[in-house]
Amino acid sequence: MIQTFSNALQRILPSATRLVQKVTRQHYTETQADYLSAKTRILILGAGFGGLTTALSLDRLLESAQDVSVLVVDRNNYSFFHPLLWTVASGRTSPSSIVVPIRTFQRGRSFHLLHAEIQRIDLAEKTVYTSAGPRPYDYLVLGIGSVTAFPNLPGLKEHALPFHSPAHAMELRNHLIDAVENAHQSQDQAERKAWLTFVVGGGGDTGVELAATIYDYLVDGLYKRYPWLNDSKTRIVLIGRAERLMPMSTPGTSQKVEQVLKEQGIEVQTGVAVEAVTENSVKTSQGEIPMHTFFWAAGISAPSIVRDLDVKQAGNGAIIVNDHLQIPGHEEVFVLGDTAWAYDAATKMAIPPTAQAAEHQGAYTAEVLAGLLKGKTSGPFVFNPRGHLALLGRRTGVAQVGSFVFTGIAAWALWHAYYLLHIPSWRSRLLLLVNWGLAAIAGPETSQLRLE
Repeated sequence: MIQTFSNALQRILPSATRLVQKVTRQHYTETQADYLSAKTRILILGAGFGGLTTALSLDRLLESAQDVSVLVVDRNNYSFFHPLLWTVASGRTSPSSIVVPIRTFQRGRSFHLLHAEIQRIDLAEKTVYTSAGPRPYDYLVLGIGSVTAFPNLPGLKEHALPFHSPAHAMELRNHLIDAVENAHQSQDQAERKAWLTFVVGGGGDTGVELAATIYDYLVDGLYKRYPWLNDSKTRIVLIGRAERLMPMSTPGTSQKVEQVLKEQGIEVQTGVAVEAVTENSVKTSQGEIPMHTFFWAAGISAPSIVRDLDVKQAGNGAIIVNDHLQIPGHEEVFVLGDTAWAYDAATKMAIPPTAQAAEHQGAYTAEVLAGLLKGKTSGPFVFNPRGHLALLGRRTGVAQVGSFVFTGIAAWALWHAYYLLHIPSWRSRLLLLVNWGLAAIAGPETSQLRLE
């Protein structure tokens, strides 16, 4: 028995020692010369869900004796927690509560950060050119994210409002306040109706949550400041080109979501295409809708720096990767998140461009890289989703956990609990709890904050 205990202790002590060393060690600043002289250089572009998860996982998996430099490059000094963007748009929290400084993650860890613009990627030379100078690499991880895709429809780029960042969330609030104020001042009933008509193009997750957020902010926030407008007809229209909402979810989830939205009074038009947008109306395949507010949430595309690469790409510019998330012909390059056009190796289904998928890809990429440095091979990427959550406004949401789908306040509470625990900062968690609590008691923020 003593021998068994001794053997177990010998197995545990090295791991425990390494853990203590990682927790207590101080982060050191790596110079460009240090990076260039490292035996293996792993360059990670983008500090989003995929890129940051890769860096954190590599810190756990790699040994200091391996002489590996892990460098994360991002033009921002923060990681943006996109799922909580809806609470900013609905006036229940501030943008600073949903971002975490990247250097916060560096405490006691071995990866490094370069705050710079990415200018060009040369796959042949294995070099990334940045505003801080060139950085050659042995392995490259692309997790740059995406931008809103604007198809070539008349008037779309000129009149549509995107929703992809904290600035867009603030602009949404500003625009809704302007619209309600203009409706208040208008003496013409048709013009007032147009100001109180809000159209969202795109029936995916973003479009669904955007329409619900608009409804939530108007009813719970603005109309309490303009009670005389309660009798005015407000029209929120959600237009989706697919035959059902949230087409990447299950049919049961789509049906539940549509039911909740319609119960709130949101008009759902599926199988309908947007054809043109003007300042005063949107033209669809089913007719014209007079309005002054049109949000576009119907797709994403890869940034131009990715589109410029001479590799095989999907229609939206995302890079088509193999079963190991590598670029065929450039196996030293891994692509994650929105930048990747990937398929699940087991189901052969397309992997959705979600934060959850990007995190799984980042953890997998780190395991593959750690294995390669030790001369080991890894199996193909298999995505095991934990479920599907969507916020649908006034204390309701939809949750898909396995084959079970439910809505209402239980789904709303699960959404908030999951993302509150998931944001990797105790400071942000505390701020979110305080802000959400104040909004529940005093109502959402209804003042404008213009950042031009």
